[in-house]
Amino acid sequence: MTQQTAQTVSPLRPESQSMQVHNLNTDQQAVPAKCNLNYFQAPDVVSTGVTEAQLRKKMESHLAVYVTRRTKLEEVTNELTRLRKTLSALSKQSEQADENWRHDFVKGFGKQSKAVRDQLRQKTQWKLEAEDIKEMITLLEPQVEWLKMHTFSARQALQFSQRKLADLTTYNDLMASLDSLAASDEMAKLSGIMPRIFDQIETATYNDVGYMIQLGLDVARKPGKSIKMYLSNADTRHANREIRLRQYAALGELLVNHLPVIEDQVGSSSTELPTPLACEASQGDYQSVLGFSRRLKELEAQMGYTPSLDDLDNA
Repeated sequence: MTQQTAQTVSPLRPESQSMQVHNLNTDQQAVPAKCNLNYFQAPDVVSTGVTEAQLRKKMESHLAVYVTRRTKLEEVTNELTRLRKTLSALSKQSEQADENWRHDFVKGFGKQSKAVRDQLRQKTQWKLEAEDIKEMITLLEPQVEWLKMHTFSARQALQFSQRKLADLTTYNDLMASLDSLAASDEMAKLSGIMPRIFDQIETATYNDVGYMIQLGLDVARKPGKSIKMYLSNADTRHANREIRLRQYAALGELLVNHLPVIEDQVGSSSTELPTPLACEASQGDYQSVLGFSRRLKELEAQMGYTPSLDDLDNA
């Protein structure tokens, strides 16, 4: 075997720089850790420079719009339901009046009695009223669906702002917690112990028969780190990566295993969203953005008059 210069693994830090965390205030921008972390990715919102206060204000604005639209949707849906019930009742009354006058007319051998004439007038009146109600329903149905779609859009915007706020607050809480831990005596003790633990993991990896056979080496005699002199540069990089993965996995496993069990989630203070009303649309109602936009245009063409969203939202 050809002896190569072995590359070493820093047991506690990623290859680039040591990790630094920062005290965070909810009215300040989140500051990413100053290192190239390979196994933790900060949420995208962190890089935007937005603060929790700004996100919370935006979320409150989206919540106000959503609540306004869904309140109007509920009102109009209830009115549409009332009109449909009225139409159903009128239709039944008209059918009954039609049956009654025919029965009385035949029973009287063609005599146009007052009862027959009254029932005919009643039938005609109910029929005319039913036609008016049908026209109202035809006008209102596309407006209800239009409101339903815009309420759905408002809820989506609200959910998106809620997720961004939750992502940022969780990240900020994590960084603040790490700051607190890093300043503690217990963390200083752990930092002094971990190089020995990581060294044990490195040795165990070089003695892992199943892993090292992939690099073409027999380590049945448990040579430990001395086997490094027989690794090529490529194999050394491969082994370094495997060691680092095992070290971080062990550290993470130890941490998770010693975390206290807490019944409720801690940290996130984002506003709970109202439960959707029965009259609201669900995610499965719209299969695509293009289809959603196309349906809105169809409804606006049917309505003839398109309400102003600005007027609606500021009502």
